[in-house]
Amino acid sequence: MQDDTGLKRLLGFSWAYERLQDVAGAAHMRRWLAREYWRVRPGMRVIDIGCGPGSILDGLPRDIHYVGIDLSESYIRAARSNYGDRGEFIAGDAAQLQASADPRLRDADLVLCTGLLHHLEDAQVDSLLRFARDALAPPGRLVCLEPTFLVHQSRFSRWLMAQDRGGNVRSEFAWRELVRSVFPRCDTFIATHLYRIPYIHIVIECGPGAPQGAHST
Repeated sequence: MQDDTGLKRLLGFSWAYERLQDVAGAAHMRRWLAREYWRVRPGMRVIDIGCGPGSILDGLPRDIHYVGIDLSESYIRAARSNYGDRGEFIAGDAAQLQASADPRLRDADLVLCTGLLHHLEDAQVDSLLRFARDALAPPGRLVCLEPTFLVHQSRFSRWLMAQDRGGNVRSEFAWRELVRSVFPRCDTFIATHLYRIPYIHIVIECGPGAPQGAHST
């Protein structure tokens, strides 16, 4: 369950979320993901679940078919204002949109989900993964990035990650179990130093073909 108490409530505003991302070093993280895992090429159809204010588009080719989805009306308004000429933005729950038969949510080459799943309970993650599976074209891929606990990590790192607004940071084993119930083919990779703060991340890649990204950084 997401924690929106106290100062964390500010992150519901797109400007506050963007400032925190800038401080943490999210731009470096997105560049690394784009190079190592997303591998977006011109003409690709990309669906971004939990797109936030659309900042990901700064590092993607202009000539792609991009659809961003987010629950937050504030984030979607910011995305439309800043990137309305780069793609389409839908306010809503991806799992609920599954039944809409919206053609924009089909035949994707790549579905992205960055920093969203640890805000969700297991049943919600399952629904979102099924939406992603149904949205992909047969050769398509799902790539997720989430914080993850290690069997052994510093006390400060574990404490800091436990303060995350998303209340469902999981271990690598737990992430794999969840994802493999929907995507039998799933590869996971541990990544360090993506942020300026001591966060540990897991990259989850689902779909056909061997992964080409680095195992850690």
